[in-house]
Amino acid sequence: MPTNIPVFKGKNRFLPGAEFLKNPFEFTIQRSQEIGDFYMMPFLNRKIYVTTNHEVVAHVLQKNQKNYRKSPAYRQLRLAVGTGLVTSEGEFWRQQRRLVQPAFYKTQLEDLFRGMSTVAGKYIAELKTKANAGAPLDMAKEMMEATARIVLKTLFSTEDTADINEMYRIMMDSQDYLVHRTVKPYLIPFTYINGMHRKFKRDIAWFDSYIFKLIEARRNDPNPPNDLLTMLLTSKDEDTGQAMSDRALRDEAVTLFAAGHETSATALSWALWLLSQHPDVVQRLRSEIDAVVGDKMPGFEDLRKLSYTMQVIQEVMRLYPPGFAIGRQPLAEDEILGVKIPTNGIVFISIAAMQRDPKYWERPNDFYPEHFNAEVEKERPKMAYMPFGAGPRMCIGNHFALMEMQLLLALLVREFDFELVAGHRVEPEPLITLKPKYGIMMRVQPTVKPAGALA
Repeated sequence: MPTNIPVFKGKNRFLPGAEFLKNPFEFTIQRSQEIGDFYMMPFLNRKIYVTTNHEVVAHVLQKNQKNYRKSPAYRQLRLAVGTGLVTSEGEFWRQQRRLVQPAFYKTQLEDLFRGMSTVAGKYIAELKTKANAGAPLDMAKEMMEATARIVLKTLFSTEDTADINEMYRIMMDSQDYLVHRTVKPYLIPFTYINGMHRKFKRDIAWFDSYIFKLIEARRNDPNPPNDLLTMLLTSKDEDTGQAMSDRALRDEAVTLFAAGHETSATALSWALWLLSQHPDVVQRLRSEIDAVVGDKMPGFEDLRKLSYTMQVIQEVMRLYPPGFAIGRQPLAEDEILGVKIPTNGIVFISIAAMQRDPKYWERPNDFYPEHFNAEVEKERPKMAYMPFGAGPRMCIGNHFALMEMQLLLALLVREFDFELVAGHRVEPEPLITLKPKYGIMMRVQPTVKPAGALA
């Protein structure tokens, strides 16, 4: 027998989902605590089933995942990234996943880490120069620059930073435009009149030109570097022997560039803000970093020894997951915990709310890295923490991102003190990823040895 499910009707009887659209990050955290871990919300001609229930999540993302496709919101994302791993479906996705997967094997990650370390070292030196100038810095933008440079190096073997600012602008403007189309679909026709769509198309054309030139140059290179682009170019399907077309390469390259730096940059931005309020955590971080790596550049084998550094990163991504939600639509009618899910329904998995659910977390709204002590983790359902998703479509670059974050956070904490500018407002903005709306404006000072606490 079907189970009754709580229904959220909202204050706006004509558009019950208006509150949800305004800020799905805060809305789902608050409502999940008030209503429960599985409830329905009418939205236009659809029903949205919001959940933080780990059984529902496991059903949709693992047990019955073949019956689910990405929600309509991902179709908007295709306008920018094409049919890369994030947006593709079905057999094409499976083929692309097989082609891309070898690029993220451990042996390849070790090679990529060397290039990553070179860029990180140069960036830290440049940040010291900026810090000595004395002006406050937007560390959200700084982290975007640092991780973009790392991805350019590991993906394309280039350290040319001339185009990074243009890439950053295009990424930000494109996100704004695609979110606008997603949350206000009734206004899409006007974007073709007011110039928003034309500007978006020009920006994507610039990105396409940049990527296609790199692909062409690499195809003609007799001694190509051992980077991600070369791996993608030479990868062939084991069953068919087929390689990627230039278009497929473009889509995967743009996807890897966007996802490969934005997730890490966003998480590091939140990390610096949280650490600025917790000098005790900073002191413990510095003690670990000093014991494991001292004053040298961290090596690949050092990462597994920086266990508390990883706990801090995990806790940051628990409170402020860059990918704060997952949407899935059933291909055929489904039933979950006795609730019928129609084919036009959307199962909205709120990662943000699940990762603050008191059922799973001792101090759900506090910054508490001890949540990730090994013994504590054993007692928690696996699906209660999933900043990179779960199931077959779990983010393919999760180990790359974690490696990048560990390296940069260790260097940043060792080399600098960070203090939030007085009065600066820090507020989450749920776009495609969860960004700090007004940036993270901080005063940055090179650390005086012996290390003191982060201000």
